Amino acid sequence: MRRICFILVAGLDGQLATRAGRTPTLNSFPYRTVLAPVLPAVTCTMQATLTTGLAPAKHGIIANGLYTHDNPALQRHLDLDNFADFRRQISFWEQSNALLEAPRFWSPALKARTREDRLNRPCRTAMLFWQQSMPDAADIILTPKPRHTPEGRTLAACWSRPAALYAELEAKLGSFPLSSYWGPLAGPAASRWILEAARQVWRNYPVDLQMVYVPMLDYNLQRWGPGHPALAQEVCDLDALLAPLVTQVRAAGATAIVAGDYAMNAVTTSVAPNVALRRAGLLRTQADPQGKLLIDFQASTALAMADHQIAHVYCQPGTAAGAIHVLEKLDGVEQIARSDAQKRQLGLDHPRSGTLVLLSRPDAWFVHDWWLAEDEKPAWQFGVDIHRKPGYDPRELFFDAARRGITQDPSLVKGSHGVWPAALDVNRRPVLLSDAPLPTHDSAVPAAACAGWLSTLLESA
Repeated sequence: MRRICFILVAGLDGQLATRAGRTPTLNSFPYRTVLAPVLPAVTCTMQATLTTGLAPAKHGIIANGLYTHDNPALQRHLDLDNFADFRRQISFWEQSNALLEAPRFWSPALKARTREDRLNRPCRTAMLFWQQSMPDAADIILTPKPRHTPEGRTLAACWSRPAALYAELEAKLGSFPLSSYWGPLAGPAASRWILEAARQVWRNYPVDLQMVYVPMLDYNLQRWGPGHPALAQEVCDLDALLAPLVTQVRAAGATAIVAGDYAMNAVTTSVAPNVALRRAGLLRTQADPQGKLLIDFQASTALAMADHQIAHVYCQPGTAAGAIHVLEKLDGVEQIARSDAQKRQLGLDHPRSGTLVLLSRPDAWFVHDWWLAEDEKPAWQFGVDIHRKPGYDPRELFFDAARRGITQDPSLVKGSHGVWPAALDVNRRPVLLSDAPLPTHDSAVPAAACAGWLSTLLESA
């Protein structure tokens, strides 16, 4: 069986990967092409497609978040150790492998069902910092799982399988630098730790397939936008961080692969569908104990779960027409998929998808806000809080010193992703670099084709 280390680098597109003479690791791969991502091209959806070979309509990961309100089937798979009431409404970054409605391509059950198993033994796998991996998506798992104290503190920690793995890594590498993984301090330290952990796992655990997620480029691509000149140095720094792991994999006679999951679009405007729905009386609010306004999920007839450049809008039966009338007037909304047929064209005809699916223009992104004044916002809106906010909030990358909290200004965000224009230059698509021959496609490899390709590679000598 061939051994493979697959490294997924957030936001790495063909243009970023071609820094000739300055990125010796990226330039060392003999095979190169680009990927055609699924819609939406966001972290959880792309990772689910890469590991199942299916569109979101089949695997069910329709965004980084899920609308969980009044849905016991989803709620039983949520991590309710913290912010349980919020996570039973809309929950982002859930980690349960049970949320996928399709097996991973290395699953013995899938191999048995399709009669494709030509291996003499099961494929041993490791997933490092991939989403929806807990507790049993792979033999070896490492994923961030911070602890939240009653006093409101967040303690950095990781969940691992085997349970002793994180303690072993912590003893050698120190604690995982959570503040560098997301938030205003997000930077290369977290990716450096992940890549060092990947080297330890590769050395000490006999896996056939190691899947490693590296978030480093994502932060400044969103802060600066994809055309910022300082990104050249970012890619050089990334290249240097990748070098030890790639060298180690090759020295073992194994195959290294580096891929991007999406390309970043330059954005100049934000769109607030929940504000529009509230002004129209479709989204209703209720006060929390501090007098701040939360969404009233029971009373609302329409509300949006915003995620980068896609928004799923959930409507009460018979009320979609009113929501469409409001939302189609918003500047920055390029498409509203309102029928099953339209959602099928997007690959999003799944029961978890919204009654309506909004796609932004490439230069716009969706903000989750529903407030009409600053004093309506709860305290968590001004902090890094990925589990109480019913939407992805890239403003958490910016600290407002005057407010001593996270900025509320969406204009600071210069990059977003999720949609990918048909006219996009081929070099602005996610890159795929490999030590082994690539699947044959005319111009770009569909993301869903990667699972079959990797499965074939594993089975080759």
